[in-house]
Amino acid sequence: MSDDHLSDEVLEQFRAEYPLILTTAHVAEMMHSTIGDVRDKVHRGELRAYKWGQQFRFLREEVLKELKPYTPGEPAPEDVDITDATERD
Repeated sequence: MSDDHLSDEVLEQFRAEYPLILTTAHVAEMMHSTIGDVRDKVHRGELRAYKWGQQFRFLREEVLKELKPYTPGEPAPEDVDITDATERD
């Protein structure tokens, strides 16, 4: 395992729990985020998706490759989308 990827144990757990082709809901569940967050990442080009009719599909291995450990000193990712927070009120 290299320092910029998840441990083999964590990867195997994801592989056991999720199918090879994922829905937007699967990805949101994996990342503990909302479906809207996943769609936003697709539209910003941060996450690769495949169109299937009017829906997105994702390859599990491509999603897992996008998970990288945070290194202190790097700009922190945004955890909250302000538009999502205001829409919930």
